[in-house]
Amino acid sequence: DQLDPQKSSFSNEIAVLILNYEGLTRFDKDLKTVPGAAEKWESNADGTEWTFTLRDGLKYSDGSPLTSKDFAEAIYHSLDPHSPGDYQGTYFMIKGADAIINTEVPTDEAKLPDLQKALGIETPDDKTIKFTLTQPTPYFPTIMGIWVGWPTKKSSFESSETWWEDAALQIGNGPFQISKIDKSANLIEYKANENYWGGKPKIAGVRYTYIEDLAVALQAYKNNEVDVMTPDANDVPTIQADPTLGAEFKNYAGACTYGWEFNLTRAPFDNAKVREAFAYAFDREGFIRDVTKDTNVKTLTWIPPGYPGYDDKETRFDFDVEKAKAALSEAGFADGAGFPEVKLTYASNNPANQARSEYLAQMYKKNLNIDLTLDPVESTTLTALRKDPKTFPQLVRGGWCADYPDQQNWLSIFWHSRSEFAKNISYKDPKADELMDKADVELDPAKRTELYAQAQVQVISTLPIIIYGNSKNNFLIKPWVKGLDFTPQDSDEPGLITGLAGVTLGQ
Repeated sequence: DQLDPQKSSFSNEIAVLILNYEGLTRFDKDLKTVPGAAEKWESNADGTEWTFTLRDGLKYSDGSPLTSKDFAEAIYHSLDPHSPGDYQGTYFMIKGADAIINTEVPTDEAKLPDLQKALGIETPDDKTIKFTLTQPTPYFPTIMGIWVGWPTKKSSFESSETWWEDAALQIGNGPFQISKIDKSANLIEYKANENYWGGKPKIAGVRYTYIEDLAVALQAYKNNEVDVMTPDANDVPTIQADPTLGAEFKNYAGACTYGWEFNLTRAPFDNAKVREAFAYAFDREGFIRDVTKDTNVKTLTWIPPGYPGYDDKETRFDFDVEKAKAALSEAGFADGAGFPEVKLTYASNNPANQARSEYLAQMYKKNLNIDLTLDPVESTTLTALRKDPKTFPQLVRGGWCADYPDQQNWLSIFWHSRSEFAKNISYKDPKADELMDKADVELDPAKRTELYAQAQVQVISTLPIIIYGNSKNNFLIKPWVKGLDFTPQDSDEPGLITGLAGVTLGQ
């Protein structure tokens, strides 16, 4: 949809770009932040200044030099108020970034040159880039690994608004380079980047074919026309039962946590005991077995396994009908008597949403004697409803998928009261805010981890959401594809987080 790194926001866009570009940092197979284009970095004592040193001899895929100034230009491109991207707020902590983001154009156009000069980014030489921040930011090296800071070439992004549609302008610094974009054929091709600092990849190239009909995609896989694919969730039981396909099927916990979100200002969910009743009455195992067909992993906590901050000791609010009934009675609705109408809102364009919602309604009728009103709306309408606290649905499916592997992304970005996500459901918990505020600026790793752990416990205790499951990454992979690194972050394709640089093809 949008293949400009500084403007992209959807996982399928990032999956296309991740092979073509690399940030100052990157992530290894354990999702640890490791050197990328920068060979090292350091901060001052209070974490408000970060200096990155680039590797010697870096080049773009076209052979031209890649310097610190290219990274600075790309980050300014992300902040540019003429074409704001969804993730420009990633850099809110850089001195002067907010002033640029909030500049009204064209009204205050004349202010931009001076604001850019005042931006807390310096490039004293071609190998050094220094960031001055407005607050201690211990996770700063981690966010320098995500797509918003990848060094898009200035001559490319200034050429036109749709420059990214032209493969010749997708000049990057990743292990591969985009060599063909054919929108009519839903095709993107890559070739190995001979100028990659880590050496030329072991395979000659990669070919992405987007096949909308998953039944057609599965047949293409069976015909050996594709080597890797994501099957339809409904086909997973059949695939697992097939001797050949079952042996080639790979699934593992993914990067998303799902749940049912409450509007906390609208009755009856402004009552904590009602939320508690709904949480205890939710049969996660039954829902995952019968509705999502084991394509989720049951969870009671917010941060998924495989990410910093995962809490395997969280057991609160697991399925317990007696506790659910007791909580509902405490709320003043014994056996469901007098319970007000609750609308369960969902996007009508996806049949899976209908099945989820009907199951939920039956579950709450059985366990709490409560009737839910199904409220199907168009997906665009639902998106608009969710973005305004005044119209946010009473009860709706939601969740979060990781942008980068740090607790700050899971907790502060989503649950802090200043977050748009928290504002939309009217969530504000002073204790959680205080813990997240402290953790966000804490430089001691052990103390920071403990503060985030306490914040996660606090958020869950206030029940703004019924957490029920993590996503699963489901893939079919031909046996001759070797060397893939599997991580929770593989939402679109396996192995992308480490760039496929170690992948080989062989019988």
